[in-house]
Amino acid sequence: MDTQTLYVIGNGFDLHHGLATQYKDFKAYLKTADPEVYGWVESYVPAENDWSDLEAALAYLDTDNIVSDLEMFLASYTDENWSDAGHHDFQYEVDRVAGGLSKTLQARFGDWIRSIVIPERANAITLLQELDPSAAFLTFNYTGTLTKLYGVPTDHVLFIHGDGAEEASELVLGHAWKIEDRVPMQGSLDEEDYDHRIMEAFGTLDEYFETTFKPSALIIQRNAPFFESLGSIREVVVLGHSLSDVDRTYFVALHEGLTAHPTWTVAIRTAAEVPGKTQCLTAFGVPRERVICRLWSEF
Repeated sequence: MDTQTLYVIGNGFDLHHGLATQYKDFKAYLKTADPEVYGWVESYVPAENDWSDLEAALAYLDTDNIVSDLEMFLASYTDENWSDAGHHDFQYEVDRVAGGLSKTLQARFGDWIRSIVIPERANAITLLQELDPSAAFLTFNYTGTLTKLYGVPTDHVLFIHGDGAEEASELVLGHAWKIEDRVPMQGSLDEEDYDHRIMEAFGTLDEYFETTFKPSALIIQRNAPFFESLGSIREVVVLGHSLSDVDRTYFVALHEGLTAHPTWTVAIRTAAEVPGKTQCLTAFGVPRERVICRLWSEF
């Protein structure tokens, strides 16, 4: 990598340019596009009113309430109306909810991303004056804002979670819990004492947690050439990333690959953000003395 500057782009970058890319905007979209999945998120995923913590909240799926709400499909074998036809009803309904909150939710997320309109440069609400299109870019966003508004060549941009402009691109949306960090629901049951229909349903819910896990380490491995080519970088500019713990693995890998010990310049909205941003980066391993915070208006 010849450039000395690496930009790390987060959702705040798109918001700064007037794009409606907050999770509350996805919430409004999903309510119309898929009311059933929307209802399941509202009922079983603790994502707060504005869905601001949607990704992290996927790890806290309310499995107890899912099972409780669907027990009506778990007919007793001694019920006089029992028939083999209804033997899989409970598992089927649990699978519908689990699949809706994983694969279908991810698909609807992709549809929403592709529906977001990026303005022409001449119509942009605001533009940064210092952004260097010849630099390297690591973006956590899914949109083409960098290319459309700043003419950044696509081969300068690594879409770490997928490129929304590519229909075939798998957009990553998920929590940071590793499989080994939680006790499998199915494994906690005594197979001899439990109805095997419940065992099957619990297995489906276990698969949900695996499906919604964000495999950061694997993604870094797949993009190893990028992370191994950062030796020339002298400055990292963070624009609009919250530096949240859900992306810790990426920032630790970045810090370890930046062998030239660059400065980290972070865009902030107000001076009140300085302590928090600094603390986040130092937690990722960046020395405090290499962290610089600048107001968005200064870029």
